[in-house]
Amino acid sequence: MASRTKLFIIGGLILCILVFFLIHVFRSPSGLSEDEFVEIYVQLSMASEMFAPDTLKLKEEKKRVYEAAEVTQDEIDDFVKRYNQKPDRWARVWKKIVEKLEQRRQDLK
Repeated sequence: MASRTKLFIIGGLILCILVFFLIHVFRSPSGLSEDEFVEIYVQLSMASEMFAPDTLKLKEEKKRVYEAAEVTQDEIDDFVKRYNQKPDRWARVWKKIVEKLEQRRQDLK
């Protein structure tokens, strides 16, 4: 009888772990990730440098970046609001942005 109880408890624990794992894997994302934001920011920054004199081309390029990343300006704004609530996280984001921009500029040379 004791072994049936142990099996039942172990089975229940395994089931709980599986359910939590599946919820974690299949849950909808809670917004833009840090790496996604960095990539989009870098692309928009480079577009601003390249198309600064031509505002129409810059607008088209920004639209292309957003569409390619499947993101909206509202999602970008939400990310900024989230990070503004904990400003210490911005240091890591800006470091990543600077590193990526430097790397992209080196790649273009």
